[in-house]
Amino acid sequence: EFLDEVSAIPEGDGTLLDNCLILAHSDCSIAQAHAVEGIPTMIAGNAGGKIRTGFHLAGNADPISRIGLTVQQAMGVQVDRWGALSMETNRTISDVLT
Repeated sequence: EFLDEVSAIPEGDGTLLDNCLILAHSDCSIAQAHAVEGIPTMIAGNAGGKIRTGFHLAGNADPISRIGLTVQQAMGVQVDRWGALSMETNRTISDVLT
């Protein structure tokens, strides 16, 4: 419902959803174990044309911090690595960047 509402707001030549990026995720994949492998994550919006949309991408056991790094770079943040300890990465998810 939230995405429907955001996509119904006109902005420029498109909608608010076209011009923003919304990131949603769970804090773990298996609640009982507080597992951090395979955390379900969703990116909506295409950040003014900087993000490709409309597909599913398997994480292949990569750290979720790759998503954070990718989102930051798409939004213009000058950062070349992100995360801490075993979750630190310098690899973006190039499949979602335009």
